[in-house]
Amino acid sequence: MNKIDTLSLETENSVQEIVPIISGKVNVADYLEKQVEVQPCQRAVITPEGINKDGRYRYSHLTFAQLLERTNHYAYAISAYGVGFGDRVLVGIQPGADLVAVTFALYKMGAVPVFIDPGMGKTGLLNCIQQVKAKAMVAEFKAHLISYVYKKYFSSVKVFINVGKFSCGKVKSLRKFKGSKEHFETADTQSNDTAAILFTSGSTGTAKGVIYTHSTFAHQIKIIRKLYSVTESDVDMSIFPLFAMFAISMGMPTVIPDMNCSQPLSADPRKICRIMHDQGVTFSFGSPTFWDKMAGFCIKNQVVFPSLRALLMAGCSVPGELHQRFLDHLLPAGGDVYVPYGATEALPMTTFRGTEVLMQTRDLTDTGAGTCVGRLTSDKLELKIIKISDEPIENWDGSIALSNGEIGEIVVKGVTVTKEYFDRPDANQKSKIREGRYTWHRMGDLGYLDDEGLLWFCGRKVDRVTLKDSELYTDQCENVFNAHEAVKRSALVGWSNGGDVEAVIIIQPKNREIIKNEEEMKKLEKELLTLGEQFSQTKKIKRVLFKDGFPVDVRHNAKIKREILTVWADSVLKINSEK
Repeated sequence: MNKIDTLSLETENSVQEIVPIISGKVNVADYLEKQVEVQPCQRAVITPEGINKDGRYRYSHLTFAQLLERTNHYAYAISAYGVGFGDRVLVGIQPGADLVAVTFALYKMGAVPVFIDPGMGKTGLLNCIQQVKAKAMVAEFKAHLISYVYKKYFSSVKVFINVGKFSCGKVKSLRKFKGSKEHFETADTQSNDTAAILFTSGSTGTAKGVIYTHSTFAHQIKIIRKLYSVTESDVDMSIFPLFAMFAISMGMPTVIPDMNCSQPLSADPRKICRIMHDQGVTFSFGSPTFWDKMAGFCIKNQVVFPSLRALLMAGCSVPGELHQRFLDHLLPAGGDVYVPYGATEALPMTTFRGTEVLMQTRDLTDTGAGTCVGRLTSDKLELKIIKISDEPIENWDGSIALSNGEIGEIVVKGVTVTKEYFDRPDANQKSKIREGRYTWHRMGDLGYLDDEGLLWFCGRKVDRVTLKDSELYTDQCENVFNAHEAVKRSALVGWSNGGDVEAVIIIQPKNREIIKNEEEMKKLEKELLTLGEQFSQTKKIKRVLFKDGFPVDVRHNAKIKREILTVWADSVLKINSEK
């Protein structure tokens, strides 16, 4: 008999075995099968279907059993249309039951979903599609039109499947398929077989395809469930669409938000609040900028979230003020904000609670210490800080590791750390360090560990400003200025002035009218420079610029594009110097 190595998920509220790994065999689709065994009639995917005349939402849902039936049906259809084990498949479907069912169907088949993320922007998206060389595409009609217009980027695709009823020529219909809805035998994938390819946001460079194995997903599910005490009584509504797969795997019903998830700041807070209240959402995951908009609306309209117990924010640093607003005004006793830190290549690495931020680290952040992102999420992960370098590091050498308190690049290895990018040897060379059969991932983030084992984030390596005799880091400097009551956010950039680099802080005021008033602007500039003089990290910043709005990444609407601001600052300062 094969030895069964069962990954146990134990919390105070729930004990449930997840998919056993038998002789290295594991398939993510088995999580759905398991939920059908445990709770077949429980709702799995809940979708708002519009608003009635009386102002109430209408909802449809699939139970776990119905979701599995649709998954099996889609697996038969996609197979019949010519997709097989190991084939890469572009997935371009809006968040909802079909996205979940198609994804689990591809897992069942042993095919490899490649998720098309409009949040990359058109150019980045098309380049990624061309790079991944997929055999098939399962998508909505709009995506098929795009493939026709931009044919060269889709040249590898031979099988076109429309998720709806439309079919024409090469495009087959998933909905019209008349084949079996019976059980589809799950492929015997090994733990290290590729399960999916997820692309990075490309916010600091070219988006890269990250190879996720079935084992990677299995360990992520285990860690997330235990870390946040997830039980089957929880209800999820996440702004990151792919988190629905994790929710389903953990037995949580997932509610689809009525919004364009690729443009989170376009969401209507009234609709989001209505859905969260209707469905008793207990668990949600989104970017800080999305939840900042929600907080502003809710406080103004005296809206609270009585059922919400775990609110996760990720995508950029979370200001202490945002933690304060949720914990003071919007969450009931017992609810908390959580900040999971990581990247597409390694998630989740660390986590920290909002209550801990306010009690332990907020004051230090406001005085230039950086942003604390908490402790490691698992004893199956190892984190180090290494000397800052822009050069590749082929093999691990312990001498590059720094001591507690020293700022360097954050590196991590372990069960949820991906080992390579798809067809990007250049990116592997830049971001991966080999240590025997293990791989360290270089986060491209700078930070340090304190003596209590807490990780402090200081900024992106690429965004550091190198002066004549020192270096400045964005998260340390910007948080000092962000603590000023008139500042919405700030961005540190460097300006090359006659060969020497000067540090410049760009300010987006909360009140945009300040920018139109020269006297008010000068007054605020003086206050900010005086504030900066108090701390070693900011005392060398002598130039302040004001801008009404910052360029940010498309996926989260959160990460500041400092490379664009650097060009803008250069043009403004050159004009000023010529006057």
